[in-house]
Amino acid sequence: MPTLNYRHYKKNSQVIPVLAAVILAVLIVLGAGLVRADSCDDIADLDDRAECYAEQIEKKEQQYQSASKKLSSIKDKANGVAQKIAQLSGQLNVTQSEVRELESDIAQMEEELDVLDKNIEDRQQKLGEKIALRNKVVRNYSKRGVLNDLEIFLSVLPSHNLNGFQFSAFSYIFEKSLTSETISLIGSINTEISNFERDKKEAEELKSDLEKAKSDLLALRTQLANQKAGEENVLGDLKDEESNLEGKLSELSKDISELSSKQQSILAQKAGEGFGTVGDYEAESQKLPDPGFSPAFALGSYGAYTHRRGMSQYGAKARAEGGQKHDAIIKFYYKQSVVKKDGFPDEIKVDGYGNMDFQKYLYGIAEMPDSWHEEALKAQAIAARTYAYRYYKAGKSICTSQSCQVFLKSKSDSPPSRWKKAVDDTKGKIIDGDTHAMYSSTTGGFILDGVGWDTSGKWPGDAYEKKAKSPWFFKAWYKQTYNESSSTCGRSSPWLNEKEMADILNAWVVYERGSNSEVDRISPVTTSCWGGNPYSLDDMASKAEKYGTKFTSVRYEKVDISNGGYTSNVVFNTNQGRVEIDGTEFKRVFNLRAPGYISIRNALYDFIIK
Repeated sequence: MPTLNYRHYKKNSQVIPVLAAVILAVLIVLGAGLVRADSCDDIADLDDRAECYAEQIEKKEQQYQSASKKLSSIKDKANGVAQKIAQLSGQLNVTQSEVRELESDIAQMEEELDVLDKNIEDRQQKLGEKIALRNKVVRNYSKRGVLNDLEIFLSVLPSHNLNGFQFSAFSYIFEKSLTSETISLIGSINTEISNFERDKKEAEELKSDLEKAKSDLLALRTQLANQKAGEENVLGDLKDEESNLEGKLSELSKDISELSSKQQSILAQKAGEGFGTVGDYEAESQKLPDPGFSPAFALGSYGAYTHRRGMSQYGAKARAEGGQKHDAIIKFYYKQSVVKKDGFPDEIKVDGYGNMDFQKYLYGIAEMPDSWHEEALKAQAIAARTYAYRYYKAGKSICTSQSCQVFLKSKSDSPPSRWKKAVDDTKGKIIDGDTHAMYSSTTGGFILDGVGWDTSGKWPGDAYEKKAKSPWFFKAWYKQTYNESSSTCGRSSPWLNEKEMADILNAWVVYERGSNSEVDRISPVTTSCWGGNPYSLDDMASKAEKYGTKFTSVRYEKVDISNGGYTSNVVFNTNQGRVEIDGTEFKRVFNLRAPGYISIRNALYDFIIK
């Protein structure tokens, strides 16, 4: 067997690593396919040149890793956008700014995906070169002999003076080194192919997700547009209704001004002017007697003797009994907070008494029974103090009747303990803002000036005044005042028979179509308490017949209640067919013609049928 020449081995042991480095550099450059060949070619040392190529490849790999992270970031954003769209789709208060923000997010992600698409396309091209190289290396490596290529390669070197054993040993060492580097390179390429396919799949999924997000956003925009259009329609309807109401009010004022002074007096008295608060006692609930005939018609008013502004005293009672504090009660009815007034005046000028101590004056306010809940009493004390303070600020003397607020000197001198405590506990407290702090007994469950329905649920069943058992929440009026012992003008109940109800409708025809002299005779037939020269029921029917519409039979169908808190229409089925009458106009004609003190006392009313 030939012996190994150490001198020759040492010489060639320095050559082989250099050759391996050269071949490895070529493989790396071809495998990467990502850098220009001349970018590192100026480096003379082969090891340094190979390191240069490796560094450039590493930079590209870092860029790809950055792209993968970017994909993940965009995916998170897309998920967030999709979730927000889903949440907003279930809401009715989506704003245009929220929609624009989502559009901006989607547009930004699309731009980022476009950049990544270009990188992925470039990466796909380079990977194609790597895949071709990998396949070529595998094929060539599997086919060639261990020594043939090496022999060929070494044959071009200067004289190497190797014997067969030495050559075989060198070949083995070189082949092992080359095999390890080749396997490592192939593994790197396979890993990159796998990462590329994963990133490409995620990018395609993201594109699909963004398309769905855009579709959902379009649906959301459509929903928002429809909602906006609906709200604009509602607003338009409200404006039309407001315009119509203003027109009606103008017409009503004109119609009323054209009535005789006698008729205007009738309307004023039947509207219950001059009364409005509870006082120091609680009235009994009304119990209607049986009419004794059928069909029988009565008109029940929701609330009465009221301007329907500010606090409802019975509403405050129920709210206090339900656990509300006096400041919350004030906040609801006046839309203002309770504040402590610094430098509150010591005195107030009172009609018939001159200057009085402000606190002592309040002790004499007779507007709410002292047996009521303490929080209701405190709310009343603050409202009364505020109301009186407005008179003080205006430099006026305050009256002691219901035209202002009822004051009793006897009560002031010896106030009930619970009322006195309510006044003392709220000393110096008034309602903020410039409210006049009006209040009344019972509004019927609706309050003007933007307050709205005074209920804990649906009106009328859940109205606070009904919960407090106000005797005036829904009442058919047939007495002169709220006092149960007042005059009835000969009527024992509020019931009207069918002929009397038909007479009201005939009076409406005459009111609408008759001459001034005929309209002047629309007044109660009970002249003993009203006087005048009214048409009899038969004469009124004849006048209505002259104008083409005579009513003889009447059946109640329904009333329409407006969201504005008034009866907007009254509907009957009659011998003349279905008849619909404006609620305000019907109330006016009814109060002009109904016998005795039978009347509708509020804009909000309904029928009681037997």
